[in-house]
Amino acid sequence: MTIRRILAAAALTIATSVYAAHAQSRGDLPPYTSGPSWTGFYVGGGFGAGGTLRRTNASPGGGATINVDGEGGSGILASIHGGFDYQVIPQAVVGLLAEGTWSNMAGTMSAQVPGANATITSRADLGFALLARAGVLATPSSLIYATGGYAGQNFRTTGTAAAGGALANFTNDSYSNGWTVGGGLETLLRGGWSTKLEYRYSQFETKFVPAAGLTVQPFMHTARIGLSYRFGGGHDSGEAPATAGGRDWTGLYGGVAGGAGLLVNKLNASAGGASASLDNGGQGLLGSVFVGGDWQLTDQFLVGLMGDLTWPGMQSVLTAGGGGASATVTSHTNMNWTLAARLGWLATPSTLLYALGGYTNQSITTTGYAGNGSTIFSSEDRLSGFTVGPGFEVMIAKGWSTRLEYRYSQFETRTLLSGVTMQPSTHTVRAGLAYRFGVN
Repeated sequence: MTIRRILAAAALTIATSVYAAHAQSRGDLPPYTSGPSWTGFYVGGGFGAGGTLRRTNASPGGGATINVDGEGGSGILASIHGGFDYQVIPQAVVGLLAEGTWSNMAGTMSAQVPGANATITSRADLGFALLARAGVLATPSSLIYATGGYAGQNFRTTGTAAAGGALANFTNDSYSNGWTVGGGLETLLRGGWSTKLEYRYSQFETKFVPAAGLTVQPFMHTARIGLSYRFGGGHDSGEAPATAGGRDWTGLYGGVAGGAGLLVNKLNASAGGASASLDNGGQGLLGSVFVGGDWQLTDQFLVGLMGDLTWPGMQSVLTAGGGGASATVTSHTNMNWTLAARLGWLATPSTLLYALGGYTNQSITTTGYAGNGSTIFSSEDRLSGFTVGPGFEVMIAKGWSTRLEYRYSQFETRTLLSGVTMQPSTHTVRAGLAYRFGVN
């Protein structure tokens, strides 16, 4: 994914930030002069999930090669952080943040050709980031921000390879330098606490593992929910608790969203004497349209239903060969639709924290090619699955809201043809802009 595409994926979030500032200048939002202060130090922790991709090229010997456009893996993560924010003007905040992260995101690939085989597992364990961020206050207590900076990550790679009667085992710890960009929503709570939802895309340097003739370039997509404590006074939410009758969230809405995603495909394939098994992956951008309805049960809780159509552009490629035989398998995501329920808590009258879950259906085109370019198989399958995830939504003007949402989706296993099976899963993040109908 190029920097230009990453910036394009963030454009919707930035646009809603600008819209929020413009709405406040028109008087649609409350003034900031009496709001809480964002200036000060804070510490906290986070929990989340994500996935890794690795562009891998291996030559285990015996004329065998393995080229993977996106060896994938997924897992969970936990982090601790500390930072400082400065409210430069009533509507803008800048800051610095340091963060340490542990994760178990791992992927495995293995391949066998006549006379040679290899198995490689790579896991992202300890990471460090030093970030800057800048944001716009959509409300006095809700911040929409972009973040970016340095990212470092340790990757532990273990493997075995056999060719021509020789056997090799290796373990390699490699710390990779890189960069990361992303965005998030943060809201102030009571007692000096704040919570946030943040997505980041990270790209790292290419490394060479001599023991296996292996070159690897890693990428990461991560999302985390964070809780922070801000030192000093004046950090409480500037909005009064919701009062009876102030049920602005009940009603129907529609909107658009844009974002990015990661595909992890547990794939097993064999052709022409060659076989491969791996957690294959791909990444890309997505666009979506959605509709829904909410019902505010109490001053602080609501339930709702929503549906969306999404067009993701994630593609993975695997090529394995040697000994006169080779095969390539590609997977490409097509249109997806989802029907989900959500349960939300109003941290303030204008800021909703919610969890969603429901049914999802993904179209995936998978094609296998022989080394001479002929098609072994081609299949477009609609796969059923489930989706879960958290989200933040903020009212930014009369009738308008913006949201940031992360979803993990897992789909059924499908046999494509004899000897070829796959089970896809996806990690996606989307920033959305919604309009609520009938708001006075």
